[in-house]
Amino acid sequence: MAENAPAARGPVTVDVADAQARQMIVGMAVAGAFGVVAVAAAITGDVVGGTGVRVAAFLIGLVFTLIGVLPLLMWRVAFRRRRLVLDAGGIRWDDPDGSPWSVRWPELSRVELAAREPDTGGPRMSAAVHLLLYPAGPEFRDAHPEMRHLAVARAGAPDGAYLLPFGHAHRVVGPIDDGLTAFAPGLYRTPGTWVPVPGRPRAVVASVALLGACWLAAVVPAVLNAGASGKTVATVAFWTAAVALWLARIWLGGPLATGQMARFAPTLGAVLFLGILLIAAAGYSGGHPPDPSEDWVLLLLLLPGAAVFTAGRLLARDDVRAWSRARGQGR
Repeated sequence: MAENAPAARGPVTVDVADAQARQMIVGMAVAGAFGVVAVAAAITGDVVGGTGVRVAAFLIGLVFTLIGVLPLLMWRVAFRRRRLVLDAGGIRWDDPDGSPWSVRWPELSRVELAAREPDTGGPRMSAAVHLLLYPAGPEFRDAHPEMRHLAVARAGAPDGAYLLPFGHAHRVVGPIDDGLTAFAPGLYRTPGTWVPVPGRPRAVVASVALLGACWLAAVVPAVLNAGASGKTVATVAFWTAAVALWLARIWLGGPLATGQMARFAPTLGAVLFLGILLIAAAGYSGGHPPDPSEDWVLLLLLLPGAAVFTAGRLLARDDVRAWSRARGQGR
């Protein structure tokens, strides 16, 4: 119960607006970038196909561009202050421009935090996060009319429950778990296991370094080529920014970026590695073997594939997955 919480522990404030804004900004950036590239390609004619294909590319790009700028048009609603505050007295929703409410712990029979692992890029959609408050008695409904929009029916709960949704903002899970564990241990029920994981694993550092080095080795020659056009430089700059953003997400423990790279990199690395070997084998079988003095070139060409494969395997380690999951839950 709340009275068992440590007296010296201050309130736990969960900035829900910030967590949801992060999700929105990432989605906005991805959709907006894809839309701008598609629109630009359609306008400049860099689309394979006739007029119909260009028009389709333009319309699709326009839709994604609008998705990218939509949060900016609705910034007052999307980014308004919303905070969940947990302390020894109870739990309250701080939403000055919405529907604020406050509940004391004795008014509740139990509290559930429902959230599965953050999205790691698997075939399933990541589960939404929500908090369920179960009233201690039927008088709760009349005592809190401001919460009627949150009321839901639940099996085994004669007085129903009140559901506070957080969408896919998994970053709120860790702080809410901390607050409920500290202030309402007798009420708190959760199917999850959210344990803080200390420090960034060395495997993450090594993976980001390997992937970054491979990308630079691939694009630097193209940029330094004396015949490189402005269009080539602009294309390389765009994709370098995209790769840098993805690697930054892995560095920070983003579950989606880390999970996708752990799946994709081993396959890509193996294809690159085996592709070079097949090209070399074709040269030998065709009667044009490379000069023995150039064997080091073959070894050098094999390095990117081996490096990408190694980076993917490192990101699939259990310690990396646990750290990324904890980071995704706001730990």
